[in-house]
Amino acid sequence: MDLLRARWLAVLCLLGSILTACGGSFSETIRYRLTFNVDVDGSLVSGSGVIQVKQSDTRALFGSMGGAGSEVNGEAVIVDLGPHGTLFALLRGPSLGFDSVRGPASLLLHAFADVHKRETDPLPKVQLLKEQRPRRVLHVNEIPMLVYFRDLNDPKSVEQVEPINLAAVFGPGVVLRDAVIEVTDDPVTVGIEKKLPWLKKLNGQLDGDRLHHGATLSNDLNRYDFYQRYN
Repeated sequence: MDLLRARWLAVLCLLGSILTACGGSFSETIRYRLTFNVDVDGSLVSGSGVIQVKQSDTRALFGSMGGAGSEVNGEAVIVDLGPHGTLFALLRGPSLGFDSVRGPASLLLHAFADVHKRETDPLPKVQLLKEQRPRRVLHVNEIPMLVYFRDLNDPKSVEQVEPINLAAVFGPGVVLRDAVIEVTDDPVTVGIEKKLPWLKKLNGQLDGDRLHHGATLSNDLNRYDFYQRYN
């Protein structure tokens, strides 16, 4: 037993030495604010939210056995358009298919590609963004999926909204001016359940099905498109 314990202590000491030699960190945490500015009947209406991304990369420690990934802490951005309705910008890419922008971590690196273009690994990229704290206006193909609900109390009533044609859903006089992303230290936004009280109780897809078959938008989406937390 003492020999086994000694071997485990040796392994832990070796791992600790490796961690120290490599800087002791295999992740970087960063926050960004996403703001939507909308012209509504001649007046500016804005909605924003702060999303946190924890980017990890263990390849320096484990080589080909390691890998890179990310965790998200945040919520869909809410834009209250008054009598016209409520716009939601989800925690996913612009469309249901495969996109170069697939979620918050992907959006962050894609939007600021000019800042970190000389870096190839994700952690140095995030470190640069934290140092420089850039701000950009998103291109249309970078804007996360936008949706609204015909009835906020009915998750099945979700419909996708095209960023270049908000008027088709919200009526004449409603136009997206721009969507802005900027690195920040502000706290992560919370409280989406006040708008969508059914969200945290939802199991499976928005249509109530536990299986994803993709026949409708409400089946393609689930609560993780609106709300994500990690410990």
